[in-house]
Amino acid sequence: MRNRDFDVFAEARLTPAYREVFESLRRLVEETVPSAHEVVSTGSPAWQGTRILASVSPSAQYLILVFERGAAFTDEHGLLEGTGYNTRHVKLWPEEPVPLDALRDYFTQAAAIDAPAARA
Repeated sequence: MRNRDFDVFAEARLTPAYREVFESLRRLVEETVPSAHEVVSTGSPAWQGTRILASVSPSAQYLILVFERGAAFTDEHGLLEGTGYNTRHVKLWPEEPVPLDALRDYFTQAAAIDAPAARA
């Protein structure tokens, strides 16, 4: 379900090019993990299942999509960056196509890890 706070964030904090990338992410999550809720977590837009799946924050050059439990993912696409204990991130450059297939796979993995059966 769409959260008006996401729209406010996009209008206030994102350039038009970043807004296109951000909207692509919203559509992808709606299709891939329809049970995920749009929330604002620590000031950033995020998608939540039982726990936070992923969040977005802008930098000067790209959007950063952080997967909260990305360290547990299988990364067949080679896009995940980071060395943290739990998180991994993907840099989304506004002048490059959004890697929808890879992100769909990452969100599918995030939802599977988040599922109650996975934690049992």
